[in-house]
Amino acid sequence: MYQILVTGHGGFPSGVQSALRYLMGDNPNLSILELSEGMTHEQYEAELTEFLKNHPQVLVFADLTGGAPHQIAARVLLEHHFSPEQFLISGMPLSVVTELTMKFQFQEVSEDDAPAVIQQSIAECKDMIHYLSLAGGV
Repeated sequence: MYQILVTGHGGFPSGVQSALRYLMGDNPNLSILELSEGMTHEQYEAELTEFLKNHPQVLVFADLTGGAPHQIAARVLLEHHFSPEQFLISGMPLSVVTELTMKFQFQEVSEDDAPAVIQQSIAECKDMIHYLSLAGGV
């Protein structure tokens, strides 16, 4: 069973966890790791490394592509090679986290299928982004 790790700056991961709990109920396979004020990058990296070492199947969601949580997670994954079933998805809208959590928690996703499932979900969620403007656009 895949673990879901939501990581990011400040209380953002807690907010995502709260939203997922509201939408899908409690999920014992959902964890968060917040890079909070006062936490050093070294402390964050140590916690992340320990989590990844203990969870060979995991989707790691990082809030901002290129942000510190994303950079540290990418480096840890690339340096340690704990498992080929560990994935990093960054720049995460709630729709991507929700869709992938449902797919990986309630469906059997094989190691071979996982990259394609992730890519397909990201592509589908891109189509859900819209804006409304009273200045003449929908």
